[in-house]
Amino acid sequence: MTRSLAFATDVALRTAEGSEAAPTGDALVVRTPGNPAYRWGSFLLVPAAGDPAARVREHAAAFPGAGFTTIGVDDAHPALDEGAWRSAGFEVERLAVLTSQGPAPVPATGVRPLASDDDWAAVTAIALELAEAPDEEHVEFTRRRTEDQRGLVERGRAVWLGVEVEGRVVATAGVAAALPGVARFQDVQTAVAHRRRGHAGAVVAAGLRVAREALACGTAVIVADRAGPAIGLYRRLGFREVETQLQLSRVDAPDARIGDAVGGSA
Repeated sequence: MTRSLAFATDVALRTAEGSEAAPTGDALVVRTPGNPAYRWGSFLLVPAAGDPAARVREHAAAFPGAGFTTIGVDDAHPALDEGAWRSAGFEVERLAVLTSQGPAPVPATGVRPLASDDDWAAVTAIALELAEAPDEEHVEFTRRRTEDQRGLVERGRAVWLGVEVEGRVVATAGVAAALPGVARFQDVQTAVAHRRRGHAGAVVAAGLRVAREALACGTAVIVADRAGPAIGLYRRLGFREVETQLQLSRVDAPDARIGDAVGGSA
């Protein structure tokens, strides 16, 4: 059982979408064979960060030729030798994990569940717009992510919500039953031209109501960048920070991939 609420809900939803999770040594290996470009669908979840070179070798053994290394630290308040990891070429992300357990706010009008093919096409389109000039691999990754998310909805595990303006869905968010009594928000996103109009707050407020009433979850979890604009919104809606999610990621240069695959160090 994971110690991090963020990773516990992550792993639960990845496996609900069809990913695999299996222990190997001191790590949990999460694999998403149906979407190999999904970096946080192909990661090691470890109890402590440890030595970067050793973790790179472990990831390469689990995901040969992946072209990236993704390590999650399964600790609610993780420690890290940040200098060593940054020297090894890793991006270090300390994300805020927030929960809401109070009464759900009254949702704004104009929010509805997504259902049609056009609705789901809008989810993909907004994600690609926010990616800024995505390449073909990212386009395919995004398309497959949307399919997995729609599958959760069709199996009754999640609800995806949208705000429609002039016949077009311009903001979306998912809320899914991840653990008993615990819902997890997924991919709160707003089209660039429709930002700063309250749409994100509307879908999150509606999602809290869905979590309580439709999914029977008394706790809702959302993860945010501490330096980003969304965290203030979440706090205003009643979320409170409870832990940190530590994600370590590196895109490997082609020459490094060869060395890593045969056990070379970072």
